[in-house]
Amino acid sequence: MDSRFKLLLYSICVLTDFSAFVVIFAVSRGLAEGNAEPWYLGAVGAGLSLTAGVGSILGGWLAHRFDGRVVFVAGAAFIGASIAACAVGDPSSVWFLPGYWLLGLGLGCLYPPLVGWLNQGVDPHANRLGVSRTLILYCVAWNVGMMGGQLTAGSLFSFGANWTFGTAFCLSLLNLLLSVVVVRRVVPLAAATVCEMSNHRTLQDHQTEKVAFVFKKLSWIANLGGMFGGSMVIHLLPDLAVDIGVSANDHGMLLASWRAVIIATYGIMHSLTFWQYRIDISLASQGLAAVGLIVIAQSGTTFTLLIGLALLGQLVGYNYFSGLFYSTVGSVPEGRALAAGIHEATLATGMAAGTLVGGALGSLLNHRMPYLLAAVVLLAMMLVQVIAWRRWKKSIDATENSTPKGNRLA
Repeated sequence: MDSRFKLLLYSICVLTDFSAFVVIFAVSRGLAEGNAEPWYLGAVGAGLSLTAGVGSILGGWLAHRFDGRVVFVAGAAFIGASIAACAVGDPSSVWFLPGYWLLGLGLGCLYPPLVGWLNQGVDPHANRLGVSRTLILYCVAWNVGMMGGQLTAGSLFSFGANWTFGTAFCLSLLNLLLSVVVVRRVVPLAAATVCEMSNHRTLQDHQTEKVAFVFKKLSWIANLGGMFGGSMVIHLLPDLAVDIGVSANDHGMLLASWRAVIIATYGIMHSLTFWQYRIDISLASQGLAAVGLIVIAQSGTTFTLLIGLALLGQLVGYNYFSGLFYSTVGSVPEGRALAAGIHEATLATGMAAGTLVGGALGSLLNHRMPYLLAAVVLLAMMLVQVIAWRRWKKSIDATENSTPKGNRLA
């Protein structure tokens, strides 16, 4: 694929998450400073995550079955429309929520086709390093956008809503323009000619794909547990930050630092391959995140919050990068947009559950209990993964045992 075309896609990732997270920060921080109850913060965040999940499944399915170009442009348009609705709406009114939640639908529709286009026509078994390079640039792009959006929102927040939402809206218009440029150059996923011809693939490639398929399913389970806690950083942490006296500017810096840890994790995973097809590494990452959630629950200063966020952030980075890797390697070319949609949907489902249940628990008990619950949920999902892995591994082993010795996966 043309490198200039990929650069356009990466630019769209930056602009999309920059504009989206300016709005998410401004809305969640504004509600927290307005003394909104934790359950309401959770419900607002859960609605956004739920629409993102629905949009991801819908966007992935439509891109898989029909023309992803229309879905892609619609997603960019929904993001701009949502920002405009938030700019003119009253956050204290329940009528504000549909416009805000439209942002999730836009994100959900935009990303599955984009991920499918990134590695279009590439054989992930013959060019695994190339696939990894594409994925890390994609991950870095949207994380830089998110980090920039959070920093910008933290800096502009004190100047008022017009500056905050106005900045986001201008960038969303630029994003929509670039999206139109992109779809004029892209080939529909369903009609694309790919290089991965089944008669050129070895038995080892087929066996690797089966293992990747299993790890793809394991990553979806891990997403549910990881983002149950990760969602609280986005939607519920503002409440805890206000409670312990963290300023809006420091709050933005904390979130940016969290994103920096996530990006660093991507870099390590791209440079080293020790984590690939190893469930023990995944479980270790999740265990560290559980410790991080406990640290956040006990935090009383900005520094301890930073330590907890760093421990949680490495898991967010691990789960996202590994999930995309396995979705690419473990899927047929025309199914990658759908796999990316399911990947995003499991993340969004975990976020919706975490913010909704965590918000309710915060209102019933205190601001810190949601993070302790998230640690328990994460440990429970680790157990589910171990059970699933033992069951699915038997199927892989049975397949290997039925394969002639000379053709088995090394």
